[in-house]
Formats: sequence, structure tokens, C-alpha cells
Amino acid sequence: MKINLIYLLLLLLCTATIEAQVSGTVKDQSGNPIENALVCDANNVSNYTKTDENGVFDLTTGNTSTQLRIGALKYETLKFTSQRNIVLAPDPLLENDEYHISFDHIRIGDTYTEDELKKDFPTSNGIGFYDGQTINGQKDDTQDRASIDYENSIDPGGVSLKVKYPKGLLKTGNSGIDTRIPLMNTFKDNYYESSDLYLSYWIKFSDDFDFNLCGGKLPSLGGSDPNTPDGERDNNRWKGRIMFRKGGAIQFYMELPGEQEPADNATNEDENELRFWGNRVVDGSDICSFEYENYLRMQGWHNIELHYVLESSPNGNDGLFEGWVDGINYDFVGSDYFNYYRNPEENRENITINHILISTFLGGSDIDDYAPKDNDYYVWFDEFRVSEQRINEWDFYTNSLSVEDQSNLLNIKVFPNPSSGSYNLPKKTNWIIYDLLGKEITKGIGKTVDLTGYPKGIYFLKTEISDLTLKLVLK
Repeated sequence: MKINLIYLLLLLLCTATIEAQVSGTVKDQSGNPIENALVCDANNVSNYTKTDENGVFDLTTGNTSTQLRIGALKYETLKFTSQRNIVLAPDPLLENDEYHISFDHIRIGDTYTEDELKKDFPTSNGIGFYDGQTINGQKDDTQDRASIDYENSIDPGGVSLKVKYPKGLLKTGNSGIDTRIPLMNTFKDNYYESSDLYLSYWIKFSDDFDFNLCGGKLPSLGGSDPNTPDGERDNNRWKGRIMFRKGGAIQFYMELPGEQEPADNATNEDENELRFWGNRVVDGSDICSFEYENYLRMQGWHNIELHYVLESSPNGNDGLFEGWVDGINYDFVGSDYFNYYRNPEENRENITINHILISTFLGGSDIDDYAPKDNDYYVWFDEFRVSEQRINEWDFYTNSLSVEDQSNLLNIKVFPNPSSGSYNLPKKTNWIIYDLLGKEITKGIGKTVDLTGYPKGIYFLKTEISDLTLKLVLK
């Protein structure tokens, strides 16, 4: 019996989990502590801690030699390090950008809460960046409508923001997320605002997403007075919004406070807001169907870039709102209405762009066609960048292909693209054109592809020149 007891004790000791404490500091290159930096076990990112105000961390792991992953807002992520006193280099993108969010500094988890948002983004006012639902009048953070995903990402950091559109639910109270992150403390030591900015980000819909739904809102830039008391809408509050519609179409519109119709061709006045639509409803269709369909319905990551220029003065006539989807500048909205909106008599002459609106949800009205019928759906976001110059991440991403793929891509480049019908190839070849569903629609041989008469939208060209497939835009 004694032998058996001793054997059992030895067995328990040998198989017991040995915990080790890993401690250290995270500082910048000037030796200043970095507070709230994320410190993970690189091989088990769900095991994490955060640094305190002195940049100190303590992480319990199974091995004192555990490799660590370190991420912090405005710094370059270290995916693997054996160091314990860590120095982070500045985020290289911030040399040209006013703001950059890669989500690499946010811990993994099924639920991302408003309290965490305020810690991870010191600039955030935290409006609505919770799951939206309430219990007895109190916010309920137990839902998983906002979470952090370490499996899907467009950038090498491997981290993105994952958002849920729950089955049968609509609007910000029940679907997606909604928050303003003011461009304060933009790593340039001051509150930042501008009248001319670009916003770029990446978006990916779940493969089973139903693009027969009427649509929903997507992130954008906007403006507001940060000194306005909570619950009050200030005169300078505006949103340069973007929506996805049925079939993956894209639609622009502006939300501007006001009670009068301006000189521009604004349409409906809604809830004391003027809305200026930047895309066209297909003739004879309902509000859900727009031209330029199919941009977002293709599986995988897409890049959206928006450009806002506010009028330089009440009569500047130089404002605009334009956007690119996967590198294609497909629509432009002139903004005569800013002459109305920047009206000194209404105390609106100083409106500026001063926050990112990280907002996405299904709906916008109570139309049943917005709500998922059978399943929850998901959308991922990554790499938010705000800059005073064109960002063009789609071209950057394309240029990150291997040398061989870049060469093949150049060999099959066609022009013009977009085109109203005719495309020129670099040399005579056999070619086939497919639609977004992968169905062959036409083929031929020669140096010219003619799509005159086909519906506007996205098509794909396959040639004998290369194994790569080239996207064609028919406008």
C-alpha cells in the first residue's frame, strides 16, 4: 500500500501543471513606460495581461522561457520575443498618417466591452461600443456582437475586429457596433481636426452573408463639438456615411443637421437631418437596389477608401465626397450643400472632420428586408488609417504579391480599366470573361475585349498570358 501511495504522489507531481511567472517592462525608445500594452503568450494568445502605468507586466505561463507577443496603440507589434524588458518602435505608418488602428494591441475574446474600449483607445468617448442590449435599463456586455479575432486579418499582425449582425435584429440598439473615436491624442501631441482627410480600412463579410438583405451602415469620418454636453446634438455634428446595399452595392450619403432644403439636390429630410445621396437607385426598383452592384459580395477582404473635403469657406465651392472600392474610384459627390451647411448665421462656419465613426449595423429603418432571417452574420474590419494624402492600400496590397506574381500581373494589365465597354490587352491571346458568380459570359481571341451592352459592374478576365485573374470594372 505504501509503495502504491508513493507511486501515486510521484505521478501527480510529474503530471501537475507547473506555473511560471514571467515579469518585465514595456517601454518606448526614449525609455518612457507604455501603459496598457497587451502582453500575450505568443503560443496561446488567450493567456494575456496588460502593463500598468509604469509599463510593468506579470504573466503566469507554463514555462519561464515562453515567447511573448507585445502590442500597443501607436507602436509596431512584436509577434515573438524572448525578451522581458521590451522596447517598442513607433508604428511606421504614423509618419504619414494622422491615425492608424490595426487592433494588434487588443486582447482576444468573445466579447469586447465599452470599458475595454476606453482603455485601449484613450481617445474614445465610448458611445455605443458595447453590444447595445440593455437589461433593466443597464448596458448588457454579455453579448458577443463585438469581439477580437486572431485568425482573420489583412495585415501580418493577424488581428481584426469581428462584428455580429444578429438574426432578426436591426439598428444600433440590436445590431453591430457604433462609436466615435475622436482624432485626439493622434500621436502628434494635440487634438486633431481638418477640413480635408482620407479614411481607409479593410472589410470582409462572412462567406455565407446574405446580400439579398437591404443593407446596412459602414464606418466613415465625421465631425462634432467635443464640448457639447452629453445627450445634446451640436450644430457641427455631421456624418459622411457609407452604406452597403442589396447585391453588395455601395451608397454614399451625408447626414447634416438642418431644417431647410439647401441649394443642392438633397432628397428626404429625416429626423431633423438633411441627407444627400451619392449614388443612384436603379430605375424602377425599391430603395434597397442601387447601381454599381456586386462590389462587396465577392468573398474575401475588400478595401474602402473615402475622401472628405469640406468647403474652405461658406462660398468656397471646393468641397467633395468621393470613394474607392478595391482601388476603383467609382463615384464622386460634389458638395454645393456645404455652402448651405457652412452658414455663419447658423454658427456652422467652423465645421471640421475630427473623429472616426466606427459604426456598422444592419438597417437604418424598420424595413424587414434589412434583418437576417435565418442566421447571425459577421463582418470583419482591419487597418483603419486616416491621412491627409491618398492612402491607396489596395495598390499597396497588390504590390505585396511575390515578384513572380507582380510580373504576371503586369503582363496581363489591360487598359482602360474601368471602361465603358472596350478593354485593350498587351498582346493577342485567348481570353474568357466571368461574372461575379464565376459563370462564363463570353470568350474570344485577340488584343481587345468588348463588354459593350453588358450590365455595369465587376467582371473577371482569364487569359493564356498568366495564371492570375484580372478584375475588370464596367462603368
